[in-house]
Amino acid sequence: MLLPDTAVFARHTSQADYRTGDLKLGCIAVLADLGRYLQVPFDCLVKCVGAMPSQQDLQRIRNNLTNKESKILTDDESGLQWTDFTPPAKSKGSEENVFKPLGRIISEILAEVPNRRVSFLANPNGTPLSQRNNTSRPDGYLVLSDKQSEAKMHWFDIAVPFEFKKEQDTESLRDDEQKIIWSLHSIMREDPCRRFAFGITIEDTQLRLWLSNRACLAVTQPIDFFQNIDGVISLFYALGSASASSTMNELGWDPTVERIRDGKKIQYEFTIGDEVFTTTRELATYGADSMVGRGTRVYEATDAGGEKVAIKDSWREVERQSEGEILESILASCAEKLQAEELADAKRYFVGIRLWKDVIIDDTPDVTLDPLVGEEHNCSWKWVSIDLQPILSARPHLPSAGDIPDSGRLSAFLPTQLGGIARNDTGIPRRVHTRTVFDDVGVAVKDVTSLADNLTCLSDGLKALCYMHKAGWIHRDFSVGNVIWVGGIGKLGDFEYAKKIDSQTSHDVRTGTIHFMAVEVERQKYLFRPPTSNVRPVGRKPDTSLPSRPPFRMNFLHDIESVWWAFTWIFFYHTDTNMTDANHSLDAQWEKLQLAFPGTVGSPLRQDFFSIVDDLQTVCDDVLSETCRDVGDCIPHFAGALQDGYRKAEAKYPLLALDNTLLNDIHRQAAEYLNGAQQRATGIELCPLPNLLKQKRPRPREETSPSPKKKPRHG
Repeated sequence: MLLPDTAVFARHTSQADYRTGDLKLGCIAVLADLGRYLQVPFDCLVKCVGAMPSQQDLQRIRNNLTNKESKILTDDESGLQWTDFTPPAKSKGSEENVFKPLGRIISEILAEVPNRRVSFLANPNGTPLSQRNNTSRPDGYLVLSDKQSEAKMHWFDIAVPFEFKKEQDTESLRDDEQKIIWSLHSIMREDPCRRFAFGITIEDTQLRLWLSNRACLAVTQPIDFFQNIDGVISLFYALGSASASSTMNELGWDPTVERIRDGKKIQYEFTIGDEVFTTTRELATYGADSMVGRGTRVYEATDAGGEKVAIKDSWREVERQSEGEILESILASCAEKLQAEELADAKRYFVGIRLWKDVIIDDTPDVTLDPLVGEEHNCSWKWVSIDLQPILSARPHLPSAGDIPDSGRLSAFLPTQLGGIARNDTGIPRRVHTRTVFDDVGVAVKDVTSLADNLTCLSDGLKALCYMHKAGWIHRDFSVGNVIWVGGIGKLGDFEYAKKIDSQTSHDVRTGTIHFMAVEVERQKYLFRPPTSNVRPVGRKPDTSLPSRPPFRMNFLHDIESVWWAFTWIFFYHTDTNMTDANHSLDAQWEKLQLAFPGTVGSPLRQDFFSIVDDLQTVCDDVLSETCRDVGDCIPHFAGALQDGYRKAEAKYPLLALDNTLLNDIHRQAAEYLNGAQQRATGIELCPLPNLLKQKRPRPREETSPSPKKKPRHG
């Protein structure tokens, strides 16, 4: 039996809440995406940091800290203890003053490490510089030593953020957790040079070490800062040792990426195999907003000869093929099942991949750290649910590049509702760092403003899907962000989730925007089967001769429905720039866009929007401008044809009839609808609805700039 597809999970960092820039909403989105963290024994994670001191080194460091003029440690009849640092909860001073001795302790331990390249700063006065307008400020951090004297620190230069609290009550723990998670999130989303990051929280006497990478967020069980002095020394010695290498790779920096200045702009040099590519602009970086996952970033770049390419940097599951290998397999299937002319045509509509390589660091593939690599700790770790009650609040942060615009509707989730997000998996996924270089660099269909070109691009993406389907593959991630317009041709990309229709593999939870997801995929069930009752008459035994219900799996109809959603989004998210229809209401169109594309999983209104064709016709007639309505008048017919296709496929459920006749018929109809619309779209330029709404609506009174006052003149 075929395995079921993995369930749908929408990323909250891809929704409107996160993109408002509000720090509180952003924090909730990040926490909701995570849902949990992995708690592991302290020594288990410390071993992942760097070289641990031997017992001989520990004794030497203890002696030095005891005998130095600074006398950090005292060794008397009471035993070994910190000289000037007392348990914070027992101290009457301010939090800032109470933790001041901690800075001396950390600095003296780090001084025992030869060639260390980090220093500790406590209670910094300035907010670190940020490319994303991040206004949060850690209580302290290990910073690159050559940057510590600069007037303004940058998040790029922070090696390990810290958070402190005098108390260890529930509120203090939650506040520290949320702030350290946001700091780690800021490092990982902001800096392409970081592969992972460590953080430290201290509540009264309790110290915890945190690790953020693309596989999981992990934290240690707490150690007592005053009782486990050897553990404290070992931790900061290991962090200092990790900083001693020239590449700093043991603290998460990537030696295969270099940040450079291009005038006032920051660019990056990526070393991929034997070649170096220099970025020229961001194409899409929103994949890095979610702390756990692929962390995908895409850049336009040039090679050493000045040729333009696109670079994708991401983290795939270790058991999963790379995107380049998947596309190779798709083309091999096309060569096997298509005619020669079809094969040549198919290649025109797939993005061209120049090379793909896994990142190699110290002659080893760059795989996410596994804090449970030792078998001795297998029974002493657990997943802990994150408390989602928001605490943070500050000025807006800036959105990432290249995200797919949604309706802008806030999800208005309550923290208790967010807490209901569950994970069925119990293991830790391992991810490998990989890069792909594409020959084709173009404009995503979502950004093509000519409606005729837009629809041509979408139509070409449908052709690519048709060839994939004929070759026995499904794409599983068709959207307006992964069909690009290159030299007058639409090309389909993003094959990371593509797989053979009869594949036995089932990979990680499908994440990302759900705007273009088929309603059956969203609901994970077949919705168009005959309405017959499955309830047996009383007293009758089950009929074992009947076929069992198949597990839900995506098929080619779902890919084509994604095309329909993309086609519909184009008309509802935009209007024509030369709109002359006086009766057209932008607000009404915006309201229907919010209902059809809510950006959340499980909205019944979204399913109704697709399924009730008569109502869909009325909505199109009522809210689209006259010009766009005339071009997109086939939206309801396209939806109806898809529903007919579903009913044919599911007519004898639990048997599914997904044959070539149905495949060819539904592709023919879809192509006719898109081509017909494209022919009617000549000369029409699109404008995003939000742009027009901003022009229409004046600023609220409380946001209106005050009239300028005359400056007093000074003699």
